[in-house]
Amino acid sequence: MKTTSSDKIIGNINPDWNAGLNNKFTYKNWTGSFLIDWQQGGSVFSLDLWYGMATGLYEETVYINDLGNPVRNSLDDGGGLILEGVTEDGEVNTTRVNGNNYAVWGYSQNPNKAFVYDATYIKLREVVISYSLPAKLMARYNWIQGATFSIVGSNLWIISKDLPHADPEASQSSGNVQGWQSGVMPSLRNVGFSINLQF
Repeated sequence: MKTTSSDKIIGNINPDWNAGLNNKFTYKNWTGSFLIDWQQGGSVFSLDLWYGMATGLYEETVYINDLGNPVRNSLDDGGGLILEGVTEDGEVNTTRVNGNNYAVWGYSQNPNKAFVYDATYIKLREVVISYSLPAKLMARYNWIQGATFSIVGSNLWIISKDLPHADPEASQSSGNVQGWQSGVMPSLRNVGFSINLQF
């Protein structure tokens, strides 16, 4: 509900808890490991959705309504939608409103709390696959004791999240901005290659 005051607590950036699972497997000269990160709880305000829903950027603002017509059509052309709620006398709302009006979806008529989301996520943070050259091969060389070649991938998969259309960890800054999400770019997957030599 909208209120006349602007000092209401609408979220808490602090998660309930954080956890991680790291596991490593070895078979002969091959090694594989993975790291899963889990954040449970916390809140994030999405300015992107605050604006984006109002301007029709997101898929939630374009669909076929209950009459079988595009929701963005005018009311005369069978568009619009019926918002959930009740009338002043407690009856179920049946009044259809325009679906092409920013006031329906975004910041104009909606409270800020409507754009606060659960910051919970589970991520496949890292995967490493390594191969170490056999000891017999290394024994031929006096100047090197071992060599390991690895493929390293990070930020590979957001397994689960509640914030739509964005990474809950992403923000508008490279610093430690928490609880605020605005103008973010899609998260990048990183894949690299490393060589570890032992002398």
